[in-house]
Amino acid sequence: MTITEYVLLCILFYLIGSIPTAYLVILRSTGKDITKEGSGNVGALNSYEVTKSKWTGILVLVLDFLKGFIPSFIFLKAGGFPFETLLIPFTLLIIGHNFSVWLKFKGGRGLATAAGLFIAVEPFVLLIWCLLFLLSFAVYRKVHFGNIVATLLLPLVYYLAKPLLEKYDAAVSNGFEVMFAMVSVISLVILLKHIGPFMEMVRKSGDKVTK
Repeated sequence: MTITEYVLLCILFYLIGSIPTAYLVILRSTGKDITKEGSGNVGALNSYEVTKSKWTGILVLVLDFLKGFIPSFIFLKAGGFPFETLLIPFTLLIIGHNFSVWLKFKGGRGLATAAGLFIAVEPFVLLIWCLLFLLSFAVYRKVHFGNIVATLLLPLVYYLAKPLLEKYDAAVSNGFEVMFAMVSVISLVILLKHIGPFMEMVRKSGDKVTK
């Protein structure tokens, strides 16, 4: 693959990630601009909160998931591209979702798209994230808190779980360092979009203490 072809591949993945599914669904169904409604997040949870429709939230969730799964599966499994080659394009898929060029670099938080990507690339990553989310959500009963804790701890737990993962998937050991790097970078990209919700939780906790 030439440098030009690789650059085009990276641009393609970014543009696929940039497709503003929640924005398009909400605009078509309600005429509203989701970036100016609710939390302003262009994702499934805000889609549900804005429309009060579970089906709308589920539709956006599925579309964002497929946005991560389909290109990842096609290029890695069907196309046979080496994983190392796709490391940057995979990361740009999430960056595109979180900072969409079509929405003046606004976007979602990348969780559903990342879930689709990891189902295609390494399902154990998603399994670990889900377990961490369930444990943290059980403690605080807040979705954003669960998202933040699970995403923050994911790289560490994935790294520590390497010996266990190797027993069930021999392929883990072959590209573990590269996979760990991608997990870490994608987790950071996702965490950047959770700074707002985190500060809001801190503010609300502070208000409760002062009352």
